[in-house]
Amino acid sequence: MEKLKKVLHPHRRSRQDPPRQDPPNHFQHWAVAFIICNFNVDVGPEIELVYPPNIQFSTSDLSAICFNSFPERQDTETEEDLAFHFTISNNSPDISLNSPCSPYGSANNFFGCCVFRQEFDDTMKRSFNQRTLVLISNHEFTSFFFHLLKQITSSGVISDPAALEAAYSQMLAWPVPSLGRHELPFMGSTITLEVAPHPAFPLQGLASSSPLISDGKPVSIYAYEPPGSWDNIMPFMPCLSDVDIVYEKLLLCESIIVLARSPQLCSETVSALVDLIRPIPYAGEVKPYMTMQSEFRSIGIDGGTPRPFIIGITNPFLLKRVLGATENNERGRPHVLYLHNVDGHVPIKRHHSLRHHMPNALDMPGGIDSHPSTKRFVKSDRTLIQSLDSILRADSQTKNEIGSLVRRHYAELTAQYLAPVNRYLATNVSPNFIAPGGNYRYANFSEADFLLSLSKHGSSVKFRGQSPMQRHKARDGLYEGFCRSPNFYSWLDMKLSLEKEASAGLLGSNSAAGVS
Repeated sequence: MEKLKKVLHPHRRSRQDPPRQDPPNHFQHWAVAFIICNFNVDVGPEIELVYPPNIQFSTSDLSAICFNSFPERQDTETEEDLAFHFTISNNSPDISLNSPCSPYGSANNFFGCCVFRQEFDDTMKRSFNQRTLVLISNHEFTSFFFHLLKQITSSGVISDPAALEAAYSQMLAWPVPSLGRHELPFMGSTITLEVAPHPAFPLQGLASSSPLISDGKPVSIYAYEPPGSWDNIMPFMPCLSDVDIVYEKLLLCESIIVLARSPQLCSETVSALVDLIRPIPYAGEVKPYMTMQSEFRSIGIDGGTPRPFIIGITNPFLLKRVLGATENNERGRPHVLYLHNVDGHVPIKRHHSLRHHMPNALDMPGGIDSHPSTKRFVKSDRTLIQSLDSILRADSQTKNEIGSLVRRHYAELTAQYLAPVNRYLATNVSPNFIAPGGNYRYANFSEADFLLSLSKHGSSVKFRGQSPMQRHKARDGLYEGFCRSPNFYSWLDMKLSLEKEASAGLLGSNSAAGVS
């Protein structure tokens, strides 16, 4: 009877009872929920379990999570888990996304990290089970969340409610996410998580203090490091020089579509592309994996406002749909990056015979030019290309050098590219002032004055062209395009906000100089 009274009147205490202090519930500041999705042969993807069970997802969001959690095309002989991620809009009015301190996470998006598993079962119609464990959060800590999911599923069971309850219980007591280092106990180990002041800090995770997986030692992960590695991506590139092409398009905030057979490969590539131009934040929509059932208004298709985007897809017919929709809008054709198995070694340059035909491995419907001509500004680094070619031709054990080589090269190139802009802002632009609305801005930035400064002081970036005049024209063309792109303003906003926080002592030992 006494127990029943406490259940019916949880706030009624006897005078002798000490005040009850419930443990902190910080799970909601890290993640929204764990979800197990099952592929039902008769009805398609369906929700098997949501944990904690009281999360009020809308029907449309649950449907979106289901369809984005499974590969659209899947090899029935695949035995290894697939790890991929996606982004969808939050259309659940009963779920409020907030965090008490920086980083605050997204107020409008759900970021989903998945581990997909296919297991043989001769009692099933298709002879195998397909399940996915998903972690939904408003923080884009993709590499960190993948590590949690892999620990949860390491026992060999992907749909284990007891494992989810254990993970949830430990995350309840974690401190809320904040800038700096966290030592987080999780399922028998301690994870060291480093949270940078901004997602666009360069080279996150490249010089980790300890390997990602170590025997009994703390695991060190950077919150915004890309889950994808160029070690795995480069062997699928159409040619080595294509990295220079996508780099320039990323600088100018142009649209890119990544097409691959695997959702893991396409989503990892999208994360690696966004990382390529750090510390410049890509200002368009980023969707690491999309399916035919995805919502396309956010990227300006099916009624949405046209805006730049980077998306990853595995369905060639979806590519045709997206390209057809963008042609109806008054904007440039998205660049399509085809990732496929190359016969032999990855070529250094595109071969003319490949310009008009899609690789057969992707089963692409006809009528689409697979390699349209594109304007180039920056001169390719021959030393980098030769190094990549040598590594790819060598023993596979040396291929883990590719990731650090590519990331360091383009981080240095971006720093060289931004140097003239930083010099101009430091010497020719009025100090920060507060514009109407309370936003910090640089006063009286002039594109024409900047280009005059650029002409006077130059840039250490090497541009294409046979003559000095051609190289200067390429240089001015790339800087003009950048200053007029949304990326320029996203970078300025980041720079100003970090300078403001640094001056207020909110960044600790970090400084805004690290992203300039």
